[in-house]
Amino acid sequence: MPAISLLPLLAIAALLALLGAGAMLIAGLGTPQLAAHLAFALGVLPLILAAMTYFVPVLTRSGATGLAAAWPPLLAWTGGVLAVFAFATDFSPISLGLAAALGALAALALGGWTLDRARRMFGPRHRGLDWYLAALGFLFLALLAVVLMPWFPAQRSGLRLFHLHANLLGFVGLTALGTLQVLLPTCLGQPDPDAAMRLRRDLKWAATGALLIALGVSSLLPTPVAMAGPGLALLGTALYGVVVLRMLRAWQSLFGLALLKLHGAAPSLAAAAFGLLALLAFGAAHGAGWLPARPAVAGFVIAFLLPLVSGAASHLLPVWLRPGVQGTWHKALRARLCRWGGLRGLLFLLLGLAIAAG
Repeated sequence: MPAISLLPLLAIAALLALLGAGAMLIAGLGTPQLAAHLAFALGVLPLILAAMTYFVPVLTRSGATGLAAAWPPLLAWTGGVLAVFAFATDFSPISLGLAAALGALAALALGGWTLDRARRMFGPRHRGLDWYLAALGFLFLALLAVVLMPWFPAQRSGLRLFHLHANLLGFVGLTALGTLQVLLPTCLGQPDPDAAMRLRRDLKWAATGALLIALGVSSLLPTPVAMAGPGLALLGTALYGVVVLRMLRAWQSLFGLALLKLHGAAPSLAAAAFGLLALLAFGAAHGAGWLPARPAVAGFVIAFLLPLVSGAASHLLPVWLRPGVQGTWHKALRARLCRWGGLRGLLFLLLGLAIAAG
């Protein structure tokens, strides 16, 4: 089965998983770890990997995906099933380790496939590829931390925190920021002439920020350096936040009121970007002891991931369902899917931020 045919199924599954996880977190059903892994491991991770197999051929100006590209999303989905099963039953370290190993293998396989496509492409390299490769590197490190937990029980808490932040801000965040700067202008049908420059300039700051946050909060560094962990995390938050702010400021200057419409995918994507920026501020407030950590996970799911996935899926599902020349059918379906998209994104944003604020 070509990887592209997986995208509609995985997009629908991800939306259902995110809605289910959000409902569990709000209602207090199950453990927060179960809800989080339902959202990320079973919903978002396979979808992001499958979406990469769609965007990489576009960015490399190469041919359609083959069977090889279908395996990373399927491996990740299988790992997600194992992870959710482990948290829903006996919290088996073996199941969790196997789930993480499958996800790490998926990251390596997709990274190798992306590099092979980039190596064989004609013309200059699109900088969006670098964001995807950096995101896959963070995913591998995040899952490696899970594999290492049974071997280093004294460091389990630090490895868990590193896993959480490398996953959310490193893998999901970098993928989103690299994709949004191309996807949002496409949704509006307007060019963003500075997007390529931002992608080239900002990756080092966003990746450094994500790494500093993950290391700073985890206390995995040597003892003298670990004492400066809160400061490192705050510095990382500032670096990461500047990248998001720069993107939002460029969008406001270029697109203005188009980002505030009630309908369309672009307002929902803009709401997701603003949600990411606000949640960085909530993370800094938690680091200062002003806010608890647990509501921030629910806030991340609802204020960032739901408007991101719903907005992207609304625009892309028609072409994923019927690849090829875009016609009346695609336009009509996109209009239906994007109806009230801006309002949906705003409601998700406000609800998620309210929950994150406790």
